[in-house]
Amino acid sequence: MRFRLIPFENGEADWNMAVDEYLLRKFLKGKSLPVLRFYGFEPPAVTLGFHQKRVPKPLANYPAVNRPTGGRAVLHNGDLVYSVVASYEDGYFAGTIYDTYRKISELIVEAMREFGLDAELSQGSPKRHSDLCFDSTTKYEITIGGKKVVGAAQVRRKTAFLEQGSIQLFVVPREALADAIRRSFERIAGVRFEIEPLSDRERHEIEDLRALFPVIKPSRG
Repeated sequence: MRFRLIPFENGEADWNMAVDEYLLRKFLKGKSLPVLRFYGFEPPAVTLGFHQKRVPKPLANYPAVNRPTGGRAVLHNGDLVYSVVASYEDGYFAGTIYDTYRKISELIVEAMREFGLDAELSQGSPKRHSDLCFDSTTKYEITIGGKKVVGAAQVRRKTAFLEQGSIQLFVVPREALADAIRRSFERIAGVRFEIEPLSDRERHEIEDLRALFPVIKPSRG
């Protein structure tokens, strides 16, 4: 199974969301391989789930944007962020939304174990409602020593899905962890990667989508 790999790059919040939106649209049009992308946020920012209406008060001092995916608010400040675009009808990641979550999380767990980390898949730990993603753990998210270290959310359109995930693991350099995740995709999922950064033409087309993700300015009060 061939995948496009977009290497790690920092970007502004609205840019990062526009890139993932663009990659999903391009895949649905049959103009792209499935994609694994790694990125970070510069400057630090908050992403909100697609349906979230406001920035939670503890994160109000950061700029924020809504994601194409669901879930709750995440602060991106030095984390490793990944996105996966692929079919949920065929191939390794086919299945229900929980099947896809589980398969991607299993690959990330294996990557973390390369560094001697005791990462595990959570069965979920429901708590009181919170607008913050890392306040509770849902099924197939990843924990280490009972602490949630990966939060992920998906959107499905037609035959494809986009999963966006934040890996809040600061004991391993981001580039090293991204490389270990790539190896897990190759070794376990049978993926063959074509390394292809965004082209100038793609960057131009992505600029047109930034308006879909208006930035909520940080509160100064």
